[in-house]
Amino acid sequence: MALKKLTVAPIVTLLLLMFSLNMGITQDEEPLKVVEEMPRFPGCEHLERKNEKERCSQTELLKYIYGNLIYPDEARAQKLEGTVIIKFIVSERGKIEDVSIARDIGLGCGEAAKNVVISMNDMKEAWVPGKQRGMNVDVNFTLPVRFRLE
Repeated sequence: MALKKLTVAPIVTLLLLMFSLNMGITQDEEPLKVVEEMPRFPGCEHLERKNEKERCSQTELLKYIYGNLIYPDEARAQKLEGTVIIKFIVSERGKIEDVSIARDIGLGCGEAAKNVVISMNDMKEAWVPGKQRGMNVDVNFTLPVRFRLE
């Protein structure tokens, strides 16, 4: 009997591993870049059609970014304009993680954009996570933030 118990554990482990591989799930899986359903900024779930939700989500994201972005004083004084690129992960729980500045224009603009992205974790609602094969997954997200004086 002891011999049977020893052989069952590796078989169960092997079956679980095969199931995970078939489902595209691994314990150390990297965040995905493209998924069947991309993550969405919250606030549009009341809409019925997928394309309406996506359009609304993009609009709400821009409202949030530009409603909370603080233009650094020195950048404003030097009339600095341009686009900062922020990269982050929308986790399978809808939280923002691993925020980084991919391209900066200087004078504190990159940090200002990064801070507004990080502040999304303080909102009442989390992002709607991305989905792959019906399961929530971590997704890489790239966000351009434009600094423009008016």
